[in-house]
Amino acid sequence: MKENLVELLQIKKGMTSIIGGGGKTTLMLVLAQELAKQGKVLVTTSTKILQPQICETLLDPTADEIREVLTQKQMLCVASLHASGKLCAPSIGFAKLSELADYVLVEADGSKHLPLKAHASFEPVIPKETNNTICVIGIDGLGKKISEACHRPKIFAKLVGTTEDDLITPDFLAKAIRKEALAQRFFINKIATSDEWKLAQEIAALLDKPVVAGSLWKGEYRCLL
Repeated sequence: MKENLVELLQIKKGMTSIIGGGGKTTLMLVLAQELAKQGKVLVTTSTKILQPQICETLLDPTADEIREVLTQKQMLCVASLHASGKLCAPSIGFAKLSELADYVLVEADGSKHLPLKAHASFEPVIPKETNNTICVIGIDGLGKKISEACHRPKIFAKLVGTTEDDLITPDFLAKAIRKEALAQRFFINKIATSDEWKLAQEIAALLDKPVVAGSLWKGEYRCLL
C-alpha cells in the first residue's frame, strides 16, 4: 500500500477542508505532517477542535506573528479559544491565512465522534478559499442503525428515503453522499479486515468521485477509485 496520503488525496497548495464523520482531526494532522516536509503548513478549524499535540498553537495571532513562527517551524495551528475550551475559527480570517502558508488545512465539520454524518443547512462550514474538500467516512458505521452511527440521523434517513431504525448499507451511504454533493474526494477510514475492504470497494463503486481507503491508525492506505 502507498503511504503518502498527500499524493493519494491530491492535496495541492492552498486550502483543503475536511468534513464528514469521525477521524477528521487525525486525517488533518497526518496530512499536515506529510506536507510539512515540502512546505509551510497551517492547521485550523471553522467549527471546533481539540488543541493538536503535534505543533504549536497561536490564539488570535496577527499575520506578522504567524509569519515569524513559520520562519522557524514548518507547521503551526492558528485558532481562537471557544468558551468550551476547544479551539474555534481564527479571528484573522481564512482569506488571510491562505496567504501566509503553502498549505492550509481546515477541519470544517463536526460529527460528535460518530463514523458518519449528514448535514444541516448551515453545515459544513467550508471556507470559500477551499480548493479541495475531503469527506471522511468511518467504515464502522456500516451495518449499524442510522440512529446509532450517524450524526443528524433524521437528515440522513430523509436523504435516503428510509427510517432511523434501518441499517446503513453501502447503497444508503452512497445515495446520501451523492445527494449532498459536498466533497471532491473521500477517505474511508478504520478498515481492518478483508470484509471491510470489500465494503469500501462497494461504496467506492457507487460514488462518482475519487476514493482513498485504509487505516489512519495503521498508516496504510490505497486508492479504490
